[in-house]
Amino acid sequence: MTAWVKEISEDELGKVTTVPQGIWKRYVSVEANGRGMIFVLGKLGPGEEISHNHVEEEIFYVLKGEGEATWVENGISHHATLKPGVALYKTSHISHTMRNTSDEPLVGLAVKV
Repeated sequence: MTAWVKEISEDELGKVTTVPQGIWKRYVSVEANGRGMIFVLGKLGPGEEISHNHVEEEIFYVLKGEGEATWVENGISHHATLKPGVALYKTSHISHTMRNTSDEPLVGLAVKV
């Protein structure tokens, strides 16, 4: 299928073996030839954090909740507040951490290419 319209719901989220923190649902994945994008809905519970590094560029857009993003670029440590309406963008191979700093879930959409 090359096109779809879909309702995105937190009810579809679940544990992913490759990402032990939070719950996630991947709606679009990279094609077998390595081309394409990744589109994900994710949720971190209160106090949860995820630290990782990947080859894709990424935009993470916060739908609800509050948290903090940290990353190191060119030896300089950066920190940013995550809240609804905030988007985090990073290029490939930048180690980054997202942490839920509130008592409510941190929910967002990630797009990677």
